[in-house]
Amino acid sequence: MGTQSKETERIHFIDILRGITLLGIVMVHFTEQYYAGMPPEKATHLNSHFLPDQLVQGLISFFVTGKFYMIFSFLFGLSFFIQSSKSESNTTFLFRFLWRLLILFAIGWIHHLHYRGDILTIYALLGVALLFFQWLPDKILLILAIVLIIDIPAFLTRGIEAITTEQSATSSPPNPFNADNTAAEKYFNALKSGLYINIIKANIPEFKSKMEFQIIFGRIYITFGLFLLGLYAGRKKLFQNISDYLPQIKRLRNKALWTLPILVLFAVTIFGGAQLLKITMPQSVQWMIGGLVYDIFNATLAIFYVCVIALLYQKDKWAHRFHYFYEVGRMGLTTYLMQTLLGIFIFFGIGFNLLDEIGASICFTIGITWFIIQIIFAKWWLKRFNFGPVEWLWRTLTYLKWQPLSKEIKQRYSN
Repeated sequence: MGTQSKETERIHFIDILRGITLLGIVMVHFTEQYYAGMPPEKATHLNSHFLPDQLVQGLISFFVTGKFYMIFSFLFGLSFFIQSSKSESNTTFLFRFLWRLLILFAIGWIHHLHYRGDILTIYALLGVALLFFQWLPDKILLILAIVLIIDIPAFLTRGIEAITTEQSATSSPPNPFNADNTAAEKYFNALKSGLYINIIKANIPEFKSKMEFQIIFGRIYITFGLFLLGLYAGRKKLFQNISDYLPQIKRLRNKALWTLPILVLFAVTIFGGAQLLKITMPQSVQWMIGGLVYDIFNATLAIFYVCVIALLYQKDKWAHRFHYFYEVGRMGLTTYLMQTLLGIFIFFGIGFNLLDEIGASICFTIGITWFIIQIIFAKWWLKRFNFGPVEWLWRTLTYLKWQPLSKEIKQRYSN
């Protein structure tokens, strides 16, 4: 009887979920035109005034932005557990995973030099911290994950800022959304210049700005919390035995569905009520309350998406439909980087230079079209090769040993 080695075992649903997540990511990045940040005042079409563009931007902002990166981060923590559970030696896994993260950071740094919204460098840095938290008991791990995912550290920081701002008559309330228009325009011009070296030079110092953004907006806490939640789900074998957890998944879906309108109603009551009553709410207080509601809303909607996909996956018809996302999810790193490759060529001056030239509706159409092409390419590629191109490179460098890429070569070795 033939047996499948542990190294090649894969849980299909995880790859399918990753593929669906990459669809959400391509929607966000293309409608943002791969700018990743506050645009200068002269950039009008990044926030287009045309009705179709406004509709697309509104729908993407409400249903997609900030949700699918959460699922992507959750899957990173889950993958960490799968890798650690397959390792026969904790020491070997520790050093290999650290080396693996260093390679990921290098790949992410190259990516960052072209697109400052890169998330791989953040994953690599937080992955090191994950090694120190993997020994926590399940209950503490889950509590800590929830605290971080709803962004309590950032909420407390904003609360302290609100108190200190109110007590100081000379302090102006902090506004994290304010941007230096001169600096933003300089960066914008670098992307539009048509010179490759200008893009690289502009993005090198942006790593510091990206880390500041991660802390100020609490994204770094949320991401790490999702890593921990993925680790917890791996321990519970949630996606290996979905059928055993169906009652819990249904209850979680229902709770998420009820929480979403409650959060919207709460925000409308607080901010709309203050406006109707002509109550001047300090900007720092608005940021504290609004930020918390936004973070919880994103997490709740992401949970709802995962629950719905998991439940639909139990039906044969939907499982067949979802399988279209399998291959593109298996080579998720390649897919993610290929999206950026086309994005910078479409929008930056080294390519078609369409940044601020077209609206969100056209950008959305291009992004969806490219993702369909990626699905076709991934299916074609994985029929012939064992790994995606970047996955193969990452794996080869991790083991410092040439990995068989072609399926024919692998079969020849096995024989």
